[in-house]
Amino acid sequence: MKSWRGKLIWLLPTIIVLVAVSLLFSHNYQKVTEPPDENWSRALDIGTTPVLRTPNVGLYEGKPSVSFLTEDGIQQNIYNEQYEIQEQNSYDIPVDKFTQFYIGENKVIYADYYSMYDQETGDKLSDIQAFFPLENSVFYRSEDKIFNLDVSESTSEELISLDNPKASVHMAETNSGTYLLTDEVTSSGNLLKYYKVEKNSINPLGEITFSVKQSEQVNDIQFTTKENSYQLLVTTIQKQSQSGKIQNHYYYAEAPFGEKPNLNRVNFQDPFSANELKEVTDLSIHNTESGPVLLFKANGWTETLFRPGPQFNIYQATISDRSTTTVTRLSNTPSFSNFPVRINEQTVVWVDNGGEDHNLLLASSKPEVIERADKITKEALLLASGKTMGMLSSGLFALIISIFWFLWPLLFMIFIMFSKAEALDQDRSWVLYTGILIYLVAAIVVRDPMFSEALLARAPDYLSFPGSPILFLLGFAGIAYGILRAGARSKDWSNPIQLTYFIGMHVLFIAVFFGPYLM
Repeated sequence: MKSWRGKLIWLLPTIIVLVAVSLLFSHNYQKVTEPPDENWSRALDIGTTPVLRTPNVGLYEGKPSVSFLTEDGIQQNIYNEQYEIQEQNSYDIPVDKFTQFYIGENKVIYADYYSMYDQETGDKLSDIQAFFPLENSVFYRSEDKIFNLDVSESTSEELISLDNPKASVHMAETNSGTYLLTDEVTSSGNLLKYYKVEKNSINPLGEITFSVKQSEQVNDIQFTTKENSYQLLVTTIQKQSQSGKIQNHYYYAEAPFGEKPNLNRVNFQDPFSANELKEVTDLSIHNTESGPVLLFKANGWTETLFRPGPQFNIYQATISDRSTTTVTRLSNTPSFSNFPVRINEQTVVWVDNGGEDHNLLLASSKPEVIERADKITKEALLLASGKTMGMLSSGLFALIISIFWFLWPLLFMIFIMFSKAEALDQDRSWVLYTGILIYLVAAIVVRDPMFSEALLARAPDYLSFPGSPILFLLGFAGIAYGILRAGARSKDWSNPIQLTYFIGMHVLFIAVFFGPYLM
């Protein structure tokens, strides 16, 4: 019995520490696997790519298809409705950071920085300045002309010759057809010309000129169409910012073709913090039954990081009639997420930055995909473990803070040593109890550095309820004293050693439960 009591003095604290670590790991696992939104799934890993570029999506024989670059060429994954892989196709092409491609049901066309090629034969089809691989067709720019490529015949038809060689070209494919927009910077502002592609010809729809504030300049334009109107999203950049940082502004307008847009400022509120989303880029605009929807990446709050904070994730914003936005987060990963693309209204794909290879991830609002994604994965366990170890290491700062607690009982023991040495020699119990009392009074009085408002805000509810600091200080003191009483007799420890053990165990318990939330 005596030997078991001697072991309890180390066994019981070990069990308590393991309980604390288990609770911390469980809390972190919930954070790193938190869905981006209650109606969207966690991320599903669908592949890796060495090139940071938007993946191609579409339908292949009526089934969802995602195609992306690998080290050896193109990989096409074809899925069922639950996004389980049904078929994989590979196409060998040379790959670099400029590679783009189009996959049809019977043809693959790819382009590098200079030219466009037929994948099957390797023949060069044309020199190009820009490549526009849409879901169902291919367009390209050569010199100042825009061409439509007949994929099956590998022949080209000129659509339009640009009046201004500096004009930028944008293309959009919708349910009502394929549309082309040219953007020219003039002395009056930005001149936009809208066209609809009709087989191998092009039909002008109208042109308008718009301008922005003198302190801003247009940085990007995205558009789509709906019946006889266009929807325009303009990103501007502040020419001079008081903070010295690049600052973007975003404007939205909807108007009939040929009518000047009434640009209204739109903002993007972070759904998980009180701040607005920062650095909104990779924008695209889509029409849905709920209205116009913007898909983009932005810097917003996430708790998947070692220290919760901002990270780039994927979002969508539904625009109302008054140009107000309702923002939904679609991804929630600790990595830099970018290049989002929609498979349909319920599913998005994006690329997470990695090392040499980058992860392609998918999220969906379909219930069957949400259920499939809600499972334990190796990646989630590794993320939770890393976050736990990092937080435990920051708990060492609790030992530094506790110096203000055990300094006073240390001074008390020094005083007793020189003024009442016989009390130490005779192991008077009042020496131990007085030392414990002085320590607890110091811990309660100087508790704010340990139990700050910031710590309590970060800690889970079971640690941060009203009065929890004093309750846990006294509760852990009771546990430490109970363990001490259970095992100290078998050890025949003196009062100074017992007091040191008590303080050491008390600080250890505080450090493993509260220390991880100090930073």
